[in-house]
Amino acid sequence: MEKIVGDYYIENGVLEQSSNFPKTDIDSVIIYEVIRVINNTALFFEEHYNRLINSIYLAKFEYKTIPDKEVIINYINTLITNNNLSEGNVKLGLMYSDNKFISLKIYFIPHTYPTIEDYENGVNLISINAIRKQPNIKIRNRSLRKQSNDIIKENNIFEVLLINKENNITEGSRSNIFFIKDDVVYTAKGKDILKGITWQYVVRICNSLGIKVHEQNINLSEINNFDSCFLTGTSPKVMPINKIDDIDFQVRNYLTNNILEEYNKIINKYTEDKNGY
Repeated sequence: MEKIVGDYYIENGVLEQSSNFPKTDIDSVIIYEVIRVINNTALFFEEHYNRLINSIYLAKFEYKTIPDKEVIINYINTLITNNNLSEGNVKLGLMYSDNKFISLKIYFIPHTYPTIEDYENGVNLISINAIRKQPNIKIRNRSLRKQSNDIIKENNIFEVLLINKENNITEGSRSNIFFIKDDVVYTAKGKDILKGITWQYVVRICNSLGIKVHEQNINLSEINNFDSCFLTGTSPKVMPINKIDDIDFQVRNYLTNNILEEYNKIINKYTEDKNGY
């Protein structure tokens, strides 16, 4: 059973007590998004909604019955208000059976945000041989999630990196990754990954700052050639990496710092402009 936070969740537009949350949905397919709430505001909601619809489209599932943006943001705001939670992570889960839409659940989930020390010291990662069969679709993968969570817990690390059959790094289990060498930023090819919302903003930030970004295969055997690297994601934002497996990286890189600073500015402006949407 998935854990939820708060006294209420919403299913198909109806506010429900958390005690009524279904205990199992093993046989269903879930397409989902996780949105960070900051100052009562669903951060980058528009991009998350568009990616949700795109995932449904790529999966060739029914999507005409999915509520539009205005309806869903109203659901999220209702959930924020009734749970009295101004910060956290909200999950939108679309349940399908035989490619047909069954339900839309919206609920707060447990979250862990990095500490100041994490940003100062960087975090550690371990690589694993694993892929997501449909990398451009944000769809639940129970086995990969369990495998990743077990490795993270057993090794006291921040994240695992997925390595494909060609020994190339694709993405983290719940994040994207960028590498830096000689003032150039490198990341995996877009077709091989789920383009995270933070990933997309980082690419835009680099373009605006005049930083070159190369999308290319990055072989695990070659990562010691890079100076620095960082993760991007809903919870970590832009997180410096200290070590991958047994390879150390420079944590205090000025490009990483500049990108994080610009990203935080974008977050602040977005929440101020929306003001709780």
